[in-house]
Amino acid sequence: MQVPNTVYIDSVFLLNLVMDLYLLKLTAKVLGKTATYPAILAGSMTGALGYCTVLCIPGVSYGVKVLLGMLPVGMLMIKVTFHTKGFAELFRIMGYLYFFSFVLGGLIIFLKGKMPFLRQYEDSLRVVLLLGFVGYAVCAGGIARWKQSRNNCFCTVMIAGDEKPVEIRALIDTGNGLLDPISHKPVAVLDEEVWNSLKRWMRPEKYKIIPYHSIGKEKGLLEGYEVDEMVVKGSTGKKQFEKVIIAVFKGKVSGKGSYQMILPFQLSI
Repeated sequence: MQVPNTVYIDSVFLLNLVMDLYLLKLTAKVLGKTATYPAILAGSMTGALGYCTVLCIPGVSYGVKVLLGMLPVGMLMIKVTFHTKGFAELFRIMGYLYFFSFVLGGLIIFLKGKMPFLRQYEDSLRVVLLLGFVGYAVCAGGIARWKQSRNNCFCTVMIAGDEKPVEIRALIDTGNGLLDPISHKPVAVLDEEVWNSLKRWMRPEKYKIIPYHSIGKEKGLLEGYEVDEMVVKGSTGKKQFEKVIIAVFKGKVSGKGSYQMILPFQLSI
C-alpha cells in the first residue's frame, strides 16, 4: 500500500495491531500451537509498536524501514507469542507468518478490485480492517478444511485388551503394503507400548513372523499376532474386522506420538 505524505502514527499502530492479530491467529491455527489470546495480543502489540518505532527513525528510506519492520520486529513478535526455542523453529514460524501476510494482502487487493465502490475509500482504515477480517475468515475456513482432510487420514481402532477394550489412534496408510507371507492378509503395525495391554492375544497359535523392508532399516522381521476382532471407527461410521494380523513395532510408529498404529487401507472404512 502506498504511504501518504502525512502518516498518522495512531492509525498505523491500529492497522498493524489488528493485522498482526489476524496473522498470528492464522499461524497458530495452521501450526496447531496453543498460543493463548493474551500471548497473541502481546505479540501483536509488540509487532505494532516495533513497526511504528522503525517508521519514526529519521534519515532512513521507507524500503529499509519496511525490511527492518519485517525481519527483527517479526522475529520478536513470534518470540513473544510462541516462546520459540532455537532458530529452526523461529524461521519456520516466520515462513508461515509471512505466507499469510502475502495471502491476506493479496485477498485485500482482490476484494478491492471486485468491489469498485470501495475505491473511493482507498485509504480508509475501517475499510482496510474490514477487508482484512474478510480475508482472515477466508484463510481460517481454508485451514479448517485442510485440517479436516488431514483428520480423515486418521481413525480410531478398538481391540479387546487384557482388562478392558483398548482405544488406539491409527494412521490410514495407503502405501502400507505389509502382508503376512502365509495368509497374504494385510498387516497393521502397532506400538509395543500399546501392545503391552493386549497380551491376551500372545498365544502360540496366534503367532506370526512378518518380513518388512521399510520400518527403520532396509530388511527385517516383525513379530505379530492375530486378534479375533477389531473395530475401526471413522468419520463415516464404524466397521468390524475379524482375524486381523497385527505386527508389534519395538518403538513408536509416530516420532511425535500422535498415533500408535499404522493401518493398511484394506482395514479402513
